[in-house]
Amino acid sequence: KDVEGEESRIIDFGRQERHPPFADNSVKTSKYSLLSFLPLAIREQFRRNGNIYFLCIGFLMFLGQYTPLFYSSVNAWTTLGPLALVISVSLAQEAYTDLRRHRSDKTTNNYPCVVLRRAAEIDSNDRGNKRKSRKRDLKVNKGNDLEVRVGTDVVPIAFESVNRMNILAGDIVFVRNREMIPADLILLASANDGGNAYVETSSIDGETNLKLRNSPHLPAQGPDALAAKSNDSLLDGDCGPESLKDAVQRIVNMSLLGHVDGVGAVLNPKNADEMPK
Repeated sequence: KDVEGEESRIIDFGRQERHPPFADNSVKTSKYSLLSFLPLAIREQFRRNGNIYFLCIGFLMFLGQYTPLFYSSVNAWTTLGPLALVISVSLAQEAYTDLRRHRSDKTTNNYPCVVLRRAAEIDSNDRGNKRKSRKRDLKVNKGNDLEVRVGTDVVPIAFESVNRMNILAGDIVFVRNREMIPADLILLASANDGGNAYVETSSIDGETNLKLRNSPHLPAQGPDALAAKSNDSLLDGDCGPESLKDAVQRIVNMSLLGHVDGVGAVLNPKNADEMPK
């Protein structure tokens, strides 16, 4: 657990986490399903004091009209009828509003996004017919794979087109200029100078001014071998924009996309002191 008492979670960079405590990326703003609509919506209507009052009055009138307990000179349906009409109109309005929520959720969850994958993973699933919808995004690198050198091996990396709801923790997402941010992301690379990006958060907090986000940097000086081998956009100091191929090369070499059987640095016994207690 961390210092706040919450459970710590370790994400393998480049490997999808499909099991709890990791959730999927689907969005749900609707309140009802087809089966739960009537019981939940009717309960919601009778949380209003006015509807409860008229229901009780109508019930008393019904007893006075149809039972010998007491006599009522007013027909019960003069109260229950208008109440039923008002509740029916409210239910229809609530159903229409929730239907629009369902449609909005469907549009949001099926928004097309691009995720980096090993080409062999996509091709093997296509041959096995496990996921019929697995396909490359034709707008990125014209649908072609990028060949990345990992040590002495060459690993083809594809840009898979996936729905937003299918993005999972550990995925490496490719976001183009002016596209919607599909999930909570950590900026790893950018085509801007220095690996920086500007993000608009008006859909979250209403602010339309652009906010600067920086990709992580390593010190340009020192014995760190990773810093010496990394692309210039990852190093401190002034540097130009990073190409797509260079960014993919750097990220794949630091993630499980390039090292399928690799393990995270947190599992190294030398890093035991850095692990959360």
